[in-house]
Amino acid sequence: MDSRPVWGPLLPRAPFNPWRRLAGWARVLPVLPVLPVLMGALALTGPQVGWAQGRAKDVAAPATTLPQPLRTVPLRYPEMPDFHWTDGEVDLGFVVDEKGRIGSVEVLRGPHPAFVDAALDALLATPYKPASHGGQPMSMRVTRRYDFKMSTGMDAIIKPGPTGPISGPGGKVRLEAAPAAQLAVWPSYPVALLRNRVHGSAKVRMGVAPDGQVQAVELLAASHPEFGHAARAMAAAWRFETSRVAGGAPRSIEHEQLFSSAKPGETGVPRSFVRLLDLLAAGGAGIAGADRLDGPLQALLRVDPVLPGGESGRAVVDFYVDDTGRVLLPEVVSASGEAAGWAALTAVNRWRFLPPRQGGQATMARGRVELSWPAPRNP
Repeated sequence: MDSRPVWGPLLPRAPFNPWRRLAGWARVLPVLPVLPVLMGALALTGPQVGWAQGRAKDVAAPATTLPQPLRTVPLRYPEMPDFHWTDGEVDLGFVVDEKGRIGSVEVLRGPHPAFVDAALDALLATPYKPASHGGQPMSMRVTRRYDFKMSTGMDAIIKPGPTGPISGPGGKVRLEAAPAAQLAVWPSYPVALLRNRVHGSAKVRMGVAPDGQVQAVELLAASHPEFGHAARAMAAAWRFETSRVAGGAPRSIEHEQLFSSAKPGETGVPRSFVRLLDLLAAGGAGIAGADRLDGPLQALLRVDPVLPGGESGRAVVDFYVDDTGRVLLPEVVSASGEAAGWAALTAVNRWRFLPPRQGGQATMARGRVELSWPAPRNP
């Protein structure tokens, strides 16, 4: 990993191929097992606006020193569901407060959620020295880039995807290459199906506006209705690179999402869910309620639900948090509509918490959140 700091704004990068089973994906020839070698690059920007516990406050003067990591936490190359993804960049925005604590995390770019998970793991394990001005510590919002690269020693193995007309399903020719995914998220695996070890798939078609936002999602096929709902809600939260064609028309992208009960990690389910199911089967001993924790659950990364078309909604979601802060088994208690419920599940599934503690020890915990999100204002 290259941990040399590079100060200044993040530089734009070449578009990535979209995630698995999107038209225009990178093609990888069969290879022998290789050892992934991870390269990391750090970029911090600031001072911009100082944040403390999610609240913005003006910075009266530039910082004398910027936040600095006290030690390097190695990035772990994720176990990818397929080798069509070998590299990617994740940009995270976050606050380092005056005590060096990390909070108000935001995923600015993440073309594959497995890379996002690995970057969040590294960030939240990194201790920081806060920024200072005139010798006094201060809160500051910064950004950091995590660069994932796999070195195979065989440069000819990985080939870029086509840049002109490409063949779609059934041999049909698409005249426009699919846009690159700027932010892709995991679906929320339906809890009842996950507990019963049910696997399947769902295929959706996304209508992407020239600005990269998903305007509409159409369900094309699903092995189970719940997988279809989960895939639609997932697709609505994706974001793509903006169109390079002035006044370009909306683009259409098809994606097939697999749900594997045998390998739930390939759908973003943390491995700790197995331990959670064992605890639940034993009556819930070892899972702390809110009244037994040393303090309230604290969300470090929180995102709002997204509905196609920017509709408003309300939902109440129950969930568990493992001893590393990952969300497990989110379920809807109530919602203003079925789509709103699935949008809320998809959002809460992405949250990260400060590891819950009971008696000073990290533990699994139960949580509940009430969500309400308005429709966007008309310009």
